[in-house]
Amino acid sequence: MGSTEALMQGAPGSLTENRSIIRRASVNLERDEPEQGPAQAVALAKAHGGYAQQVMKQGAVVRIPADRLESFLSAVPTLGTVENKSISAEDVTDVHRDLKVRLDNVSRIRERYLELLQRATSVEDTLKVEKELERITMEYETLKARLQGLEADIAVSTVYLDFKRPVRPGPVGWVFYGLGKAVKWLIVWD
Repeated sequence: MGSTEALMQGAPGSLTENRSIIRRASVNLERDEPEQGPAQAVALAKAHGGYAQQVMKQGAVVRIPADRLESFLSAVPTLGTVENKSISAEDVTDVHRDLKVRLDNVSRIRERYLELLQRATSVEDTLKVEKELERITMEYETLKARLQGLEADIAVSTVYLDFKRPVRPGPVGWVFYGLGKAVKWLIVWD
């Protein structure tokens, strides 16, 4: 099992073992035609159930369903030579749980104010309850939007792909390349 597989084994991106995980990956690739890389990356993302979030001249940001991230990353080498790859997993379980509890509490308070509004007998009482209800409703909508955004980040992973042309040294470059290897050998022994 490779290091990528080991990292992803316990964190497929959704609620795993009651954990909420947001995963992101970044891949730097070399290929002869880096301008064609982003279009191929988008096609690969679509083949894995994802979509393009941003496409640049020599890069792309794609969103992949969290449960398909591993298969997408294993297919990325078809786009070019992988020079560097990093994967991060952020545990947002506490934030996720906190938002759910706060949303539930605000929802209950909102329902109580709606009941009070029905029982209000004077215009003054009605206005006071409506003002508080408006404040609570705004807080409810804000918490709901934050929770939905967080759950979307948990369900769909983000992958940053950058493409560049491989560097090929010229005749003099090879001399300096060899000289650099020799100096490294003299100074650093593994």
